[in-house]
Amino acid sequence: MANSIPVRCRRNVLSSDGVQRMRHAALEILERTGVVVKSKKAQKLLVEAGCDFDEKSAIFRFPPNLVEECARARKRSVTLYGRTSKHDARLDGDHVHICSDGNGTMAMDFETRQRRTSVKQDVANAAFISDALTGHGVNWPSVTSQDVPMGTRHIHDLQASLENTEKHITLATNTTEWEVEDVLAIAAATAGGSDEFAQRPFISSIHTSSSPLVIDAEGMDAGFVAADGGMPICFYVMPGPGATGPVTLAGAVAVGVAEALAGNTLIQLHRPGTAFVFSCGMAVLDMRASTRAGGGPEHGLTSAAYTQMAHHFGFPAMAGGFVTTSKEPDEQAAYEKFASSVTPILAGADLIAGIGLLEDCRTIWLEQMVIDDEISRIIGRMAEGIEVSDESLALDVIDRVGPGKDFLGVRHTVEHFREEHFIPILSDRSSWDSWVSKGSKTLLQRASNEITRIRKEHTVEPLRDEAEETVEALLKKRAR
Repeated sequence: MANSIPVRCRRNVLSSDGVQRMRHAALEILERTGVVVKSKKAQKLLVEAGCDFDEKSAIFRFPPNLVEECARARKRSVTLYGRTSKHDARLDGDHVHICSDGNGTMAMDFETRQRRTSVKQDVANAAFISDALTGHGVNWPSVTSQDVPMGTRHIHDLQASLENTEKHITLATNTTEWEVEDVLAIAAATAGGSDEFAQRPFISSIHTSSSPLVIDAEGMDAGFVAADGGMPICFYVMPGPGATGPVTLAGAVAVGVAEALAGNTLIQLHRPGTAFVFSCGMAVLDMRASTRAGGGPEHGLTSAAYTQMAHHFGFPAMAGGFVTTSKEPDEQAAYEKFASSVTPILAGADLIAGIGLLEDCRTIWLEQMVIDDEISRIIGRMAEGIEVSDESLALDVIDRVGPGKDFLGVRHTVEHFREEHFIPILSDRSSWDSWVSKGSKTLLQRASNEITRIRKEHTVEPLRDEAEETVEALLKKRAR
C-alpha cells in the first residue's frame, strides 16, 4: 500500500488481561458515571434508545449493550480515499499511515526565518510538501489561515489543501453545521457531485469531546451533518493525565476510550454504518511547568494503549505522535518525536498525527516535516521486522560466494538491498572529509535543501473549475 508502513513486528503496551480490564473500565464509566451530552439532537437519540439521564445536569448513562451494539453498527472497513486513487489510505490494522497534525497557529517563515502568525500560504506550503513525502499518507492542515476572517477560515484552509495535495484531507476547522455544509459543497464540486463524493470521500471530519466526559452541542451537531454527507468521522479525545484525566495513564486512557465509545454511539444512532475512527492525543501535565508535556514517553504510551483498545473494539485508530515541546528542530525535537511515535507505530496505529509541528503542535517548520518523514521511515523499517524465507536466508548465495569473499557484486545483493536496507534522504553517512568537501551541511541545512528541491520538482493534479467557482461563491456568501 502506497505511503504506508506495514507492521509485522508488533509490540503492545497492554497485556491481554490489561485490555479486558480497560474494556470493563470504559463501559463502567459510561454506565455508572455517564457523559454530559449538550446537543438536543443527541439527547433525543439517547432518550429514544433507552438511556437513563439527569435532565438538570444533562448526564446520560449508556447501557453496555447499547454501546456494544453501536460498535458493531459502524462500517467495518474504512478507507480514507485520496483525491487520486494512488493515495488511498486503507485502515486495515496492518499498516500505519503518517498524518500531519492540525491547526497550529504559528509558522517559521521559510524565506525570512522569522516566527510569525500562520497564514493561508502556510497551509498551502505544508500541504504541498506533505504531498511529496513518501512516508506521509494523510493531510491534516498543519496550521490555519489567520489572515482571513474567522467565518471563512474553514473554506480557505480546505481550498489551500485541495489545491496542493492529492492525498486524503482530514479537517478540524468545520466545527459548526454550516461550516460542514460548506465543506460538503466544495467536496461535491471537486468530485463531480455529492453522490460521487459519497462513493469516494476524500475528506474526513474531526470532531472532539471535552475531557473529561463532556460532548458539546455545536461539534456533535456538526458531526451529524458530516456523517449525513458521507464523511468518515475522526472522534478526537484528549484527556490529559493529571489535568483533564486521572494522573495514571490507565485511568486517562479509560476515560478517552469511554468518550470515543460515547461519540460512536451517538453517530451510529444518528446514521448507522458511518465510518468512525478512534482518535486521541494524550499528553501529561508537567507538574513543574504547568504545561502539556507533549513528546514525553507517556504520550507514546497512551497512544499505543489507546490504539490497542480501538482495535479491540474493532475500530481503526488515529493517535498522536511526532510530538515535541522543543522550539526548533534540535536534539530535543529528535528524541521526543522518536519517543512519542515509536510505540504507537509498533502498536499498529492506523494513523499517527504530528509531523512538522514544534512547540507541542503550535508552530509549523517545513524542514521539520521532511525530518519527521525520515524518522517515520526509520521506525517503519523497524516495524517491518526481519522476514525469514528461503530467499532471505540465501543459503545458495552463501554457498556460491564461499568463505573469505564479499557479496557486493552478487545479483542477490542488487535485487534486495533497497528493500532490506533503510536508505536515508537526509542522514549523511559519508566520511568526515567527504562531508567537509560538500560544505559541512547540518541536518537543518540538508532539510532546507530538500524543501527547495520539492518546491522546484513536485507537481499536484489541479482541481476542477467547478471547485474553484464553488469556493468563490461560498466566500462571498460567508463574507456577508
